[in-house]
Amino acid sequence: MEGTHPIYVHAASVGEANIARKLIARWSSLHPEERFLLGIGTSTGFDLAKQSPPANTEVIYAPLDLSPVVKSFFASFQPKLVVLIEHEVWPNMVHYACEQGIPIGLANARLSVRSGKRLERLRPFAGRMYDRLSWVGAQSPEDCPRLEAIGIRPESLEVSGSVKFDPAFDTPSACSLKPTELLDSLGEGPILMALSTHPGEEILFANAASQVQGARLVIIPRHMERRNEIQDELKGAGFETVLRSTIDLVDSSSFRGMIMVVDTTGEMPAFTKEAQVVFVGKTILAKGGQNPCEAISAKVPVVAGPWFGNFEPLATQLRSNEGLWTVEDEQTMAKALQELSDDQEKAQKQAANALSTLEAHRGATDRTVEALAKLVEPE
Repeated sequence: MEGTHPIYVHAASVGEANIARKLIARWSSLHPEERFLLGIGTSTGFDLAKQSPPANTEVIYAPLDLSPVVKSFFASFQPKLVVLIEHEVWPNMVHYACEQGIPIGLANARLSVRSGKRLERLRPFAGRMYDRLSWVGAQSPEDCPRLEAIGIRPESLEVSGSVKFDPAFDTPSACSLKPTELLDSLGEGPILMALSTHPGEEILFANAASQVQGARLVIIPRHMERRNEIQDELKGAGFETVLRSTIDLVDSSSFRGMIMVVDTTGEMPAFTKEAQVVFVGKTILAKGGQNPCEAISAKVPVVAGPWFGNFEPLATQLRSNEGLWTVEDEQTMAKALQELSDDQEKAQKQAANALSTLEAHRGATDRTVEALAKLVEPE
């Protein structure tokens, strides 16, 4: 793709890569003549994007933000537009794009109160970088004052909503897995899942979920390289486990009563759709929260801890609309999992409330594509 003047979309890790893939898929469907270059900063995100790249897209590792590396990147690929995702604004990338007259868009921009205060103190040094952005699509009106305070020009700022939360389009699937048979090997009870867990949350979930009679338990850690650590901890607490990556290598066709630890890339969406209830990690023993929207879009009720700062104001809106069950410890999690497993009407109502909360972001993908496409339209 060198020298073809593609649109370069820069994403850091898995979360940003999924936003980028969703955005590019819609963009390519509306403008099939465009060519895209998707740069990913981590091996996990790269593997995910490489498994299922959007149409007309080449996936590469994102260049390190070092002057000679970025300069060489622009010389080789000659992009006509640079699109950054959420908060991945890098000084050398911005500098060389501006030096060559290449417009820069920041899609799905968000800025927490804490990060906003920190970056505002750096405005004398970083403000010039933010001032150079051609267009910035904020996720919510609450983000705008914070974004302006760090140096983003008001005239370049627009509330576009969140591409990640937009229920109008799904993130393209990175795998064709149908996990029904795998899950059936665990038993016949309700399927309870812990998604994107952090250290300590796996054993907490296992202790709580095992109180639901006959439940099939699945844990999908945020970092799959922790697989052995998780297995050891669960086994030490008396639980039998099986790794998703080894299932095809073992003789037994049934793992009834075992906890499945999913340590493969790109399969979480497929598993999530099969769950009766999910717990979203980084919300009890770690702070910030992981993305609940995959489950919400699949109409699966979500249980989470109180620490959901990375997803404000969405988390507060979900709670206000009774679309999120907040728990604080093993006992309250066990109660939530039990009631949502037993009471289908309650589970369906919570899932519907959550899905309706995402409606505020409907159309965000199209609004973002429309705004970014204007940056490369001939005058």
